[in-house]
Amino acid sequence: MIDDASLYDLDLFRAEGWAPIHAWRALGQLRAAEAAEPLTKLLNRIETDDDDYAIEDIPTALAMIGTPALAPLMTVVGDRDAPESVRSAAIRAIAGAVQTDDEHRAEIVHFLAEVLDRHEPERAVNAYLVDALVDLRAIEAASSMEAAFDANVVALDLLGDWETVQVALGLLDKRITPKPSSWLRAEAVASGRLDSDDELAWPDVADDQGDAAKEAADKERRRKARKAEKSARKQQRAKKKKKRK
Repeated sequence: MIDDASLYDLDLFRAEGWAPIHAWRALGQLRAAEAAEPLTKLLNRIETDDDDYAIEDIPTALAMIGTPALAPLMTVVGDRDAPESVRSAAIRAIAGAVQTDDEHRAEIVHFLAEVLDRHEPERAVNAYLVDALVDLRAIEAASSMEAAFDANVVALDLLGDWETVQVALGLLDKRITPKPSSWLRAEAVASGRLDSDDELAWPDVADDQGDAAKEAADKERRRKARKAEKSARKQQRAKKKKKRK
């Protein structure tokens, strides 16, 4: 069903239009190993069709599948020619898969740090790599993260600067300098990842913040980052259409 291209053309106002989405979710819940590769290929819908459900549900399903999904996802993340949005989604899925089953944690931390060490110009991809390493509490990859920030190849509008990451990893008790919200927002707008009228979410790292509050803040941070990413893609498509005319 998930390979049936005709279903993706159906309107979601029709019951049949929801069939692929329900299939993704079911395959994740069943931890269907055989679906790992087909679902990974479907991540391209994020770029080609600007599919909001694909952005959320496919990485979640792959994370639930766990270990069998790691190999195809790692191939996508390591592919410099893959779209930023697809690589970023694959990184999120990998982090989720390892949290479901941490047997391969060391291997994945090494892999993510190795990709980050390339210092590729795709700053959003590097930000998601750092975010995944933080989720995995990968203190052993701190030097790779610090070097990437020093090289200015990490987008700051997802997680924040190196100081914020150190707090999240427990390497610092609290920030030494004030949160640089003004220049952070200016950078995000200038890079096209944030509309000028959007609000910028900065993660709250207060010492007394509970686990539930942290999780809620993380989800909101990722939601706003994905919204900014989607907005940037729409602007790029609009510019291309104008050029064609």
